[in-house]
Amino acid sequence: MAGVDEVGRGPLAGPVVAAAVVLPDSRARWVGRLRDSKQLEADERADLAAAIRRHCDWGLGSVSQQVIDQIGIAWATRLAMLMAVNQLRARPDALLIDGREFVHCDIEQHALVRADARCKSVAAASIVAKVERDQTMVELDSEFPGYGLARNKGYSSAEHLEALRRLGYSTVHRLTFAPVRAALRSQRHATPAIEGRPNDQSRAALMQGDSDDDEPSDAPGPVR
Repeated sequence: MAGVDEVGRGPLAGPVVAAAVVLPDSRARWVGRLRDSKQLEADERADLAAAIRRHCDWGLGSVSQQVIDQIGIAWATRLAMLMAVNQLRARPDALLIDGREFVHCDIEQHALVRADARCKSVAAASIVAKVERDQTMVELDSEFPGYGLARNKGYSSAEHLEALRRLGYSTVHRLTFAPVRAALRSQRHATPAIEGRPNDQSRAALMQGDSDDDEPSDAPGPVR
């Protein structure tokens, strides 16, 4: 059985990342240390992620903020999970998925709330996914300075929201998420763009597709 979990549904910026892990039948010490990634310090997560990659069959899936804006965060999460499952070397007999999600495939699957705290294979998936996404956000922080992405990982911290008000949005942001849409609207009369931030002409084009809904759509759309 493969454990499946995702990281990054709620942030205002960056991708959503999912992992699938099949644990070996082992009593190794590192297996006993597995738990929900949110309960671990960053150094311990990194150590465990390295052990999982060495000793397990594992897969990763990542869906960008642009695709999230096109198909909605729920469908983007399912796509990331499917990508992760498809990267496993061997087809698993079944999937155990954290939360209430499902994967679009013909493998038997079970969704379990708080599975990352109750099942070691799902905990392992949560660790691999979080370490991967955190590293991605550190790299994006150097490309898009000023938002504190290395610290807040794209979540709506006070620092990030203030930066959105001060700097406006960038191409790393999810334009269908309400705080980013608010920043987009407030920049209609902004100065010409700097790299990664649109000017009035490009912003007007983006606004044509802007939704008035408070939450991103769950309906699938085209992926380019």
